Amino acid sequence: MPKHLYGGTNVADNPHNAAPIGTGPFRFVEWARGSHVRLVRNENYWGAPKPYLDQIIFRFIVDPAAAAVAIESGDVQVSVANLPLADIARLKAQPNLVVSTAPVPYSPTIARAEFNLENPYLADIRVRHAIAYAINKDFIVNTVYLGYATRLDGPIGPDLAAFYTADVPKYAFSPAKAEALLDEAGYKRGPDGYRFRLFIDPTQPSGPPKQTAEYFAQALGKVGIKVELRTQDFAAFVKRIFTDRSFDIAIEGMSNFYDPTVGVQRLYWSKTFKPGVPFTNGSKYLSPEVDRLLESAAVEIDPARRRKLFDAFQTRVVEDLPTLDLVTPAVITIYDKRVKNLQVGAEHLWSNGADIYLEE
Repeated sequence: MPKHLYGGTNVADNPHNAAPIGTGPFRFVEWARGSHVRLVRNENYWGAPKPYLDQIIFRFIVDPAAAAVAIESGDVQVSVANLPLADIARLKAQPNLVVSTAPVPYSPTIARAEFNLENPYLADIRVRHAIAYAINKDFIVNTVYLGYATRLDGPIGPDLAAFYTADVPKYAFSPAKAEALLDEAGYKRGPDGYRFRLFIDPTQPSGPPKQTAEYFAQALGKVGIKVELRTQDFAAFVKRIFTDRSFDIAIEGMSNFYDPTVGVQRLYWSKTFKPGVPFTNGSKYLSPEVDRLLESAAVEIDPARRRKLFDAFQTRVVEDLPTLDLVTPAVITIYDKRVKNLQVGAEHLWSNGADIYLEE
């Protein structure tokens, strides 16, 4: 970090956090909050003659419909995420656009439902198993994601191929099994037809997270669990789940990153639970056996033994079910055909942009 800008200051409050400098191919110029960030070519970049672009503008378009219009009209040349899935087929038909679903090797994402194990109902493993049986993941793939996703049964997605295993316990869709488990747990239906009530919070107030939460509410209602959907912006969601811990079920997207010790361990290791720290063990899951497996895998240098440790970890977590893994969403990137060298490595769109150019 630049000593002449950060030395002797409170790093967390330093104004250069919002106006960074560096030695990369582009220089920060402007951040108009809620609108855009603008970067311009660094004339002193060490990798000359790169970068090829004069500037890059990152626009923040919250409304999914507006994002689709922006890419279709040419106002935006590259769009990732936040597009209505129902519009993808139309955008595919545009002769000037490329629709890519190439995986992101460094940051594969999964969608899941996280249970707050401090809730007395959800602390009962029979209730968690009942919820798993009540949810039809294939319905989520086909109806919520319109096929732009892959069913997921464990905490590591298939895009992280070196560590993924399909050999984990499965919870086939069976509302009858769900009802039987809830009865066995002692939660009989009341006069109103419900056994108990839960809140569900999606990570976003629109799109697949919200639609998944809506489906959960419907599916769990059929087996006697009354579910109330709450929506909020992302910052409020993070505070509710990880700081206030005022939630029952959270519908989330989490990255596996490039290695389970980096991207997956944080979500299940008991030592990462700390209120206020986001994107960690929000369920407050505690398993000495899982801790042992994760800690052993983190330092194991033999690839075959390490793979076995992670296989055992996946099996145990799916049995305990502190979270219900749902799908691996496709990463949908839409860009103008004139944009070249957009995806040049494992970092996908998150390279430094030095190689990107626009074909005239």
